[in-house]
Amino acid sequence: MTDRLPFIGDRVVVRYRLGDRTPADWRGNPTATLSDVTGLLVDDGDPLVVDRDGTPESVPRTAISSIRILSRVTVRNSQIRALEGAAAAAWPGVESTTVAGWLLRSGGGFTRRANSAIPLEFGARADDATFGEIRAWYRERGLPLLVALPDRLVPAGQITGRPVSGEIDVLVRDVDGFPAAHDRAVRLATTPTPAWLRAYRGPEVDVDTATAVVSASRGPVTFAAVDDDTAELGGPRSIGRASVTAADDGTRWLGLTAIWTHPARRRSGLASAVLSTLVAWGSDEGAERIYVQVEGDNRVAGNWYRALGFGLHHTARYLEVG
Repeated sequence: MTDRLPFIGDRVVVRYRLGDRTPADWRGNPTATLSDVTGLLVDDGDPLVVDRDGTPESVPRTAISSIRILSRVTVRNSQIRALEGAAAAAWPGVESTTVAGWLLRSGGGFTRRANSAIPLEFGARADDATFGEIRAWYRERGLPLLVALPDRLVPAGQITGRPVSGEIDVLVRDVDGFPAAHDRAVRLATTPTPAWLRAYRGPEVDVDTATAVVSASRGPVTFAAVDDDTAELGGPRSIGRASVTAADDGTRWLGLTAIWTHPARRRSGLASAVLSTLVAWGSDEGAERIYVQVEGDNRVAGNWYRALGFGLHHTARYLEVG
């Protein structure tokens, strides 16, 4: 992962200049000027505190030369591919095909996820002929060629284009042990209402296209809402979507998306109620693990999910390829 501000709970490598107030060089090299510490970030103040195998190590911010964020646990490429396959099955668009190891998805231009190509097979090619075929498929549907690039599935630098997103964190945790559902009136439905869709994507949303895209899933899907009893807000106070799909390695994943709360009702526990209700639903559907995809610079969501026990699995990004 690239250098950026980590979250408390992230596993990090902190590189620093050695000095009187820094941890000693772990290699015991008396001539070293730089060293590093790897562990879980437990305090992001000054000094930064990293838990290295149960020992807190403090590093003054003025001594730090770089911070690298790692997956919470060691993750193999095959595990990234398996999780991304389950996530793609949960959000496949309304039309799809495969080309040379790539899954191509189309959904009328509604959302990046439903209108992007993603390399899901081992050895997915990125040569000119392959991209010519992929580009033609999207051109026939009046769409630009948008590529979803999960970390490590394609060699770095092999695909270039215009970034259309920052780094996206894919966070995971087990279903077991998730906090029990809150005592809130969370309604679950098998299809989204127009009010749900407007809450998700705004008042100008194309209801028919959006319904088709968010309802498409290769596994069971549900839509949660906490309704506004007074109609004061003109729609739901909080919403969420969940789908359960199986990865190639047999893991049943619960994907949580579209978690949203009206600004006037935030910090009131509604999102927690929606989330825990969706997790309980996913457990009933046989899900074993949970994933969410969060913009890496969204500090509020990133901190919230990590506080709920989610850890970084891998990152991804979107590029528009000309």
